[in-house]
Amino acid sequence: MEEFEVIILCTAIAYLCRSLRFSPIPMYILLGLVLKNLGIIRGDHSVLSELGIVFLLFYIGLKINPHQVSRNLKGITYAGLIDFVFNFFPPLMILLASGFDIFVSIVVSSAIYVSSSAICLKLLVDTRKLIFPFAETVVWLMVFEDLVMIGFLMFMSLSGISPLVKTILFLAIVYIIYKYSRMFRSLFDRSDEIPMLATFSIPSLAVLVKNLGISEALASISLGIAFSRYKLDNLVIPFKEVFLAIFFVMFGASINLEMLDIGVVLPLIFIAIVGKLLSGYFIGLNVHKSKKDGVRIFKYTVPRGEFSVILTTLFAPQFSGIISAVVLATSIFGIALSRKD
Repeated sequence: MEEFEVIILCTAIAYLCRSLRFSPIPMYILLGLVLKNLGIIRGDHSVLSELGIVFLLFYIGLKINPHQVSRNLKGITYAGLIDFVFNFFPPLMILLASGFDIFVSIVVSSAIYVSSSAICLKLLVDTRKLIFPFAETVVWLMVFEDLVMIGFLMFMSLSGISPLVKTILFLAIVYIIYKYSRMFRSLFDRSDEIPMLATFSIPSLAVLVKNLGISEALASISLGIAFSRYKLDNLVIPFKEVFLAIFFVMFGASINLEMLDIGVVLPLIFIAIVGKLLSGYFIGLNVHKSKKDGVRIFKYTVPRGEFSVILTTLFAPQFSGIISAVVLATSIFGIALSRKD
């Protein structure tokens, strides 16, 4: 019954947050933390929370259209590299200097580097800034970060000859689906239940291929890219929002506050904010020739969120407390900044 109680509570939280024009993501995490300490939920792994990861990554894949990326590759790469340098390497150096091993340092640095597409893009919509030139740069920065994360997930998935071969074969099949995806048009050009069932079934395949040794995260994004020719957003969003809310609550419930090292958390929060400030400033100067646009890019890219949580859950769950603190601090800070724009 845990998941049903969580859904009801998430509905109330989401309604309150949206009424206040505030992202519910940090509140879901806090809800999970509170419910665990009250003994109401345990935060154990569940199929519904796993589907939250799958549908989010599938949705991200839908947003990455290879043709659009190739047309804007130069601009995306230039701004994206500035963002990467200022937001991946500083936390990596702090973690290595603090004695963490290289694997954990890379995972946590990646989680700190990547902004929250869900929060950042929603802020642009809520503040009516999508028509401004800097907003396009923010959108393409989200795309670049997603591409970097795809590369990261692929690298983390290929740990052996057998997984390598299976993943390459799977990606080849995904490419064929993308190339000839028009043959699936009949599944979605209908007015009955078939489009909804097909939309649910496609990303759910990622859970099944996990049993073959293929990363479900990589599979979810790849399937999303394969079907990016279709406008499936409206079909995917209801599934994504429900399952993702459960995932964030269960993530919050998995946090062990006793493992929270303030001496590590505070420097990482500081570097997470300053990193986006510096990258936004230099992108504004070099791409827009405007310091004001640079500050705005900073304001709308500072929140961390869903991808940060997912990376930690998949590869370094023992550091969920550190990442949750960074997510909560940067998302609240970013939302507050956007209201002053």
